[in-house]
Amino acid sequence: MSPDASEGSVGSPQAGGPSRCELLLCLAAALLLRFGFAAYSFDGRQIFGSLDYEQIGINILRHGVYTLVPPAPMAVREPGYPLFIAGLYALSGQSPWAVLAAQAALSTATVYLVFRLALLIFDPRTSRAALWIASFYPYFCYYPGFLFRETLLPFLASAAFFVSLRSSGVGAGAGAGGLAGWMCLTNTALTPLTAAFGAFLAWQQEPARRWKGLLAFALVAGSLMGGWLLRNALVMKAFIPTSTSLGVEMYVAFSVPYEIRGTPEQDRILGRPGDDTEFQRISVLPELESNRAYVLAALRLAAARPWSFAMDCAGRFFGLWRIVPRDRAYTHRTSAVRLLALLSDGWVLPLALAGLVLGWSRPGVRWMGVFVLVLTMSFSISQSVIRYRLTVMPFVLILTARGALWLYDLAASRRAAGSR
Repeated sequence: MSPDASEGSVGSPQAGGPSRCELLLCLAAALLLRFGFAAYSFDGRQIFGSLDYEQIGINILRHGVYTLVPPAPMAVREPGYPLFIAGLYALSGQSPWAVLAAQAALSTATVYLVFRLALLIFDPRTSRAALWIASFYPYFCYYPGFLFRETLLPFLASAAFFVSLRSSGVGAGAGAGGLAGWMCLTNTALTPLTAAFGAFLAWQQEPARRWKGLLAFALVAGSLMGGWLLRNALVMKAFIPTSTSLGVEMYVAFSVPYEIRGTPEQDRILGRPGDDTEFQRISVLPELESNRAYVLAALRLAAARPWSFAMDCAGRFFGLWRIVPRDRAYTHRTSAVRLLALLSDGWVLPLALAGLVLGWSRPGVRWMGVFVLVLTMSFSISQSVIRYRLTVMPFVLILTARGALWLYDLAASRRAAGSR
């Protein structure tokens, strides 16, 4: 099946699209903004964020072992992001600036993909609006300066969608499978989203090429995940399809009510090291045994309180898309974080919903809605940290652009009617 709209000439100001000069200037501004903020946030020694990923990458290079604490191998984190860091450190002599520069470039590439996808699905005018919105979207500017997966993941998701939408046949299947497979290898909670990309690829292909493309997708994506499974089977002597952090994440999600996550009340429920609580007793067990015990305990908790578990899942489902973050211990001032969220997502998310409704007749729009729904359902089971939604925010920003133009056109028509 063909894309919803013809691409036309990229960088051509036809029908309200950006000129090539405007496109390049916007991307340059996006890159400078991201790298500038990263440089401002960096203290010259250590990039802040989830430091486990960096430590694993360093241990791969120094000791040849995938672990947090050498020499014993571990499977505490999925390998997609640590291998990304290890590759950059191998090329740069372990320079943190290489990670910051690469993430700024990746985020800028995501902006370009947002522009191209909006052009394919809607029209040049929408692509221009999406380009500017994505260039200055605060979360896209913020995360490249820190060690989080939420710069790599939006790029992989938007690139997989673009390859599936733009191309066909075995090559498209292999390319989309590699991108979606690496996304899954970066966060295995996105396995359902990976399957959704495969379903879109199959739907998008012409009937004569459909199964070949889908087979290529499955083989490439499956090989990437299969490599992780095989490594764990050979090295860890266990079947670990995700990571050994799965158990503790499930236990915390199932034992701590959604509304008190990240508060001192959570510490009271889970206890502190040395306390005689189930969480702390399991935490001192060996890695594999601890993960297994946490999973079993979490399932037991869910079975004992099915209604409470269902309500928590519902809270996480809607909470993933809350506009203003909860009052927690942030790196920056809470008031500044909440104000910035209100000034950005306060209009981005409502307009995206409008764009979804307005564009529902277009298959590409419906599929973007499917991707958002699948990701939301996946994280509603365990975690619903706001940054987890960034994987599908490229699609949301495209819908925001459509909603914003509808609102602009509506206001313009009313002004014109009032001046008659």
